[in-house]
Amino acid sequence: MRALQLPGYGPDDRITLQNLPRPQPAPGEVRIRVQACGISYVDLLLARGAYQVRPPPPFVPGSEYSGIVDEVGEGTDTHLAPGDPVCGTRQGAWAEYICAPVGRVQALPPGIDPALAAVGSAPAYTALYGLRERGALKAGETLLVLGAAGAVGHAAVQIGRALGARVLALASSEAKRMAAHEAGADAVIDGSGEDWKEQVKRLAGPRGVDVVFDPVGGPATDAAFRTLGWGGRHLMVGFAGGEIGTLKTNLAIVKGAALVGVDVRQFGEREPARAAALLTESVGWFAEGRIRPLVHRVLPVERFDEAAALAQERQGVGRIVITF
Repeated sequence: MRALQLPGYGPDDRITLQNLPRPQPAPGEVRIRVQACGISYVDLLLARGAYQVRPPPPFVPGSEYSGIVDEVGEGTDTHLAPGDPVCGTRQGAWAEYICAPVGRVQALPPGIDPALAAVGSAPAYTALYGLRERGALKAGETLLVLGAAGAVGHAAVQIGRALGARVLALASSEAKRMAAHEAGADAVIDGSGEDWKEQVKRLAGPRGVDVVFDPVGGPATDAAFRTLGWGGRHLMVGFAGGEIGTLKTNLAIVKGAALVGVDVRQFGEREPARAAALLTESVGWFAEGRIRPLVHRVLPVERFDEAAALAQERQGVGRIVITF
């Protein structure tokens, strides 16, 4: 099978298209013929050895995919059957075939565009886990979403609205601000300006922001934390801005505020039953049209270098998708 493989973490190592053995599904697994995969910023960080986890090389990167069930592992108890359209999250997604535990694979209604399916469930899963499970976002609260036109931020805007929150969205370009507005944000702020923190404070009013959804990191983390009101929750989702943010911890004391980590990969490993149920729910949000994912470009796997460069630049609105 064709697969994108990283041979190592050295300065001269790069991801290339290779021919690798087709994996065989173990009991409890299904094999999926992959049709489309998203390229997330986390995928690129991991491939550079700059993420919190470092898989031993050589390895196949990628984490979100859609495809068709190809084979069911011997003795596997599942409703899935060969030919079923599915999506899921699994390390090693940038390959023609991937094997995954049945609890990490979700069936899709027929007729959904594979590119949309590949990037529809994972951002919704992350946003729903963060906002509802980790942040306990309630109707009537004020939510600030950083990076509101990225795949995860865009999902957070939509889910925040669906949960009844007032959503303030931060985005760095006119096109991204328009995407956040169309996703349902109540107010959209230019995140490239120096005064965005003061704008957020004015919009939030005396009570301040209740929940910050932060997939950006860097200097934005400290600024966003300062917009929180009493009892606020800052959800740390990632650092797409390229830097890990820092905080003066006395801020948490005076605000009675919490910094809360959001990592669906760890969630899936440590609480598989809860994670599987939430992933099923997230796919339902996408399949029912309650979440509308954004796709910027769809390119064949042979043009991976171009696709990765587009994803790294983060100038477009929506996810970059590769197809097999």
